[in-house]
Amino acid sequence: MGYGVLGLLLLLAGLLLISLPGEAKKDADVGYIDMEHLQQVLPKFIEAQQYYREMEVELRSFAQYKETEFRNTMARWEREKEQELKGKEGKEREEIELKYTSRIEQEIAKVEKEIEKKRQELLSLAYQKMDETRRWLEGIVETVADEEGVSLVLEKSAVFYGGVDLTEKVLQAAED
Repeated sequence: MGYGVLGLLLLLAGLLLISLPGEAKKDADVGYIDMEHLQQVLPKFIEAQQYYREMEVELRSFAQYKETEFRNTMARWEREKEQELKGKEGKEREEIELKYTSRIEQEIAKVEKEIEKKRQELLSLAYQKMDETRRWLEGIVETVADEEGVSLVLEKSAVFYGGVDLTEKVLQAAED
């Protein structure tokens, strides 16, 4: 019985010493960065966030313009409909009402489509700007991690214990 326990312990110890592909090496350090802080202080992130806000403002402005244009069209069509309805009764009146209801529904769909197209266009531009900024930061983080001998860099919020804080070194490298 004693040999069985000893054998099991030796087997477990041997398994623990084996380094499997994809596992962190015992001497490999883990680093982390405070991404929230970097986004608040790095000029490139501040610029990208400002760009995103500008795109939101542009979309709101475009949507308001389209809404005003839509209301003007509706007012014009309402006047046209009233003229057409004068002297009409029954079925003729219903057909005129249906014609204008259909026009309004088509116009609403058209305006919604135009606004969605503009939203997608602006969102794409904003995401492109943020992606460029993210890639720029990844390059800096990679350089700092290599210099510090760190093989893995995480976001600060993902680290419960340990690791090396690389945030300030990344800030310094971004300024160079």
